[in-house]
Amino acid sequence: MLKKPLIAANWKLNLNPKEATAYFEDLKKNISSSDFENLAFFPPTIDLQVTSEQLKNTPAFWGSQNVYTEISGAFTGENSVEMVKSLGANMCLVGHSERRTYFKETDEEVAKKVQLIQKHEMIPMICVGESLVQRDSGKTFEILNAQMRTVINILDENRPFVIAYEPVWAIGTGKVATPEIAEEAHQFIRSQLSELLSKEVAQEVLLLYGGSVKPENAAELYKQPNIDGFLVGGASLKVDTFLQIYKATI
Repeated sequence: MLKKPLIAANWKLNLNPKEATAYFEDLKKNISSSDFENLAFFPPTIDLQVTSEQLKNTPAFWGSQNVYTEISGAFTGENSVEMVKSLGANMCLVGHSERRTYFKETDEEVAKKVQLIQKHEMIPMICVGESLVQRDSGKTFEILNAQMRTVINILDENRPFVIAYEPVWAIGTGKVATPEIAEEAHQFIRSQLSELLSKEVAQEVLLLYGGSVKPENAAELYKQPNIDGFLVGGASLKVDTFLQIYKATI
């Protein structure tokens, strides 16, 4: 069962297996086993085995940063949902802005991945968000609406899923949406879920904020009524800063 707060670490292309092992060993020394039910980890593919071993006896959520739209076949360099699940993973990140921007993933591809993840009884963490050009053009809600509708048309509302709002202009730039800007987007996403699914589902789904989250801004962001946690990038690479963000929410 997913509960607030949920603080997720997206390591992106960082930390090798030796560094990942040291990370988890340090983490386990600094929190109780029950704290892990509020944490999620998305390491690079090469660290999935280490993550499986290190988190095996914890209630943590973890999985890959991406999966392919097919289960098997001649798709060099890809990883399937079944492969990730075979290691014990229970969650997958999908639709991250870097995947959409650098690898040209479409809303339709993201939706298909979400469908596969749910079909294999794993939890998709679905990323949505607008670019700086789109925000400056007043298209934030239009973009969020398009991204949301494509996924919602195909997902199973009776299976758990998480949505992470990540304003692209605030990722890795040092910029961060003010609590008010972040809350406005989260409130819109919640209203869309209510309209497209149901009020009950909308209230149950966890909405995370991602975009230069740091210990310094985590507490103010988390005070917003529709922010249920964070998807943390660079600040998740060090145990102490990641834990500071988590502790700012409890």
